[in-house]
Amino acid sequence: MSRQIFTAADIRHVYQTHASGVLLLGPVDIVTPEAVDLATELGIKLVREAASGGGVPGPAGGRLPPLRAVRGLQMTLEPFAQGLATPGTDVHLKDVITSADGAPMAAGYMTLQRGEFPWTLDYDEIDVVLEGELVITRAGESVRAGPGDMVFIPKGSQITFGTPSSVRFAYVTYPADWNG
Repeated sequence: MSRQIFTAADIRHVYQTHASGVLLLGPVDIVTPEAVDLATELGIKLVREAASGGGVPGPAGGRLPPLRAVRGLQMTLEPFAQGLATPGTDVHLKDVITSADGAPMAAGYMTLQRGEFPWTLDYDEIDVVLEGELVITRAGESVRAGPGDMVFIPKGSQITFGTPSSVRFAYVTYPADWNG
């Protein structure tokens, strides 16, 4: 894990370019005293990510898995549904949270370029559209979703994922091991 040093100049940059007013620091990042003072003065909250590791104590004496952030914008997705999609359709997917993370559910990203592919769900799924338009069709019913929209697809559904142009969405499935 690389360590970054944040100075007052970095705090000024965050203040001028980011509306959120929050600077997320890695577990080993360093913030100069002057940067801390300026952040306080400008109302920027400094939030440090938890170090990955053994988690924290949970119910009944067990341990909770560690918190985890996934940087989705830089994520490289892998080809998916080859042979299932209509000719000319480009489908990519990447699971980013799985049962290997100690989670009972899974999450990932999918992109679809112009076209569709059929799928049967042995799990519940929620899709959150990040960009473009997602069209889900099931037995004569259809739902269209755009950026910020969510779609719930119940377990047992035989659907078609589709888009008239392109779509990027995040998905959450339960249980975690959706693909066997």
